[in-house]
Amino acid sequence: MALGMQRGTARAGKRISLTRAGSSGAKNLRKEAPVFRKTERRPIPFGLWLSRAGRVLATLFLFATLLMLVAGMSFGLLYGYRYFTTTQYFSLKTVQINGNTRLSSEEILDILQINDSSNTLNLSIKAVEEKFSRNPWVRRASITRVMPDTLVISIEERVPAFWVLNEGQLHYADAQGAGIAPVEAGQFSSLPTLEIEKGAEEARHALPDLVQSLRESQIPLDMSSISWVRLSAARGVELYVEGSSLIITIGLEDWLSNLGRLGQTVTDLKARGEISSVRSIRAQGHNVWVEKSAPAA
Repeated sequence: MALGMQRGTARAGKRISLTRAGSSGAKNLRKEAPVFRKTERRPIPFGLWLSRAGRVLATLFLFATLLMLVAGMSFGLLYGYRYFTTTQYFSLKTVQINGNTRLSSEEILDILQINDSSNTLNLSIKAVEEKFSRNPWVRRASITRVMPDTLVISIEERVPAFWVLNEGQLHYADAQGAGIAPVEAGQFSSLPTLEIEKGAEEARHALPDLVQSLRESQIPLDMSSISWVRLSAARGVELYVEGSSLIITIGLEDWLSNLGRLGQTVTDLKARGEISSVRSIRAQGHNVWVEKSAPAA
């Protein structure tokens, strides 16, 4: 009986651990059940809820205020723009035009397309300048507002120097031979005809300086009587003087020196009374050739 009690006591005091076969180390296979703890949900205090609601309302009020402010400013700007662009205080009363010789003031006002109801502030300067740029006689135009009711227009016109034949019709051309506009009866100007032979197109850049030098030179000839001008790649510049039937040829290479020798020759011929019998003078290559007409029988 005593033995049995001892065995029972021994069994009761002994711990038995179970291990898995083949595993390194003894691992306890006893599983513990998860413990779920119930969290207590506390109510939001009334003061905190009221504070959050106040911040939301304040944000909404600020957004609404800004929206109303932007709308008010937009309405004010629109109203102000309509007021200033329609008020009689800024209505266009004076147009000052400078630099126009070919275009009349009426033509310029037609280009502007303004009337008594035009407003100085409502006038687009860029649009007006673009209108002037489409006119063939206008090289450059500048528009300036002078508040409250004045517009100043400064125009640089293209100056015609020649006539050129373009597709069977005469056109005005500038000093470099670039066409401007057709020759019309209402704006007729007598000018020398310019002819450019094939291969002499690059010589056009020398025309303005050459014509100006001819006008300023001491050549005793009436340069306004020049009937036609011809550019040639081989001969240079040829000029026909109407009335005297004289053809003057100037070589483009070192043309200033050629022009000086030409002036000396013409002066000498006039001094000797022989200029009326001369039919052509050519200054080229450091030489001057003079051709006279045959003496009358």
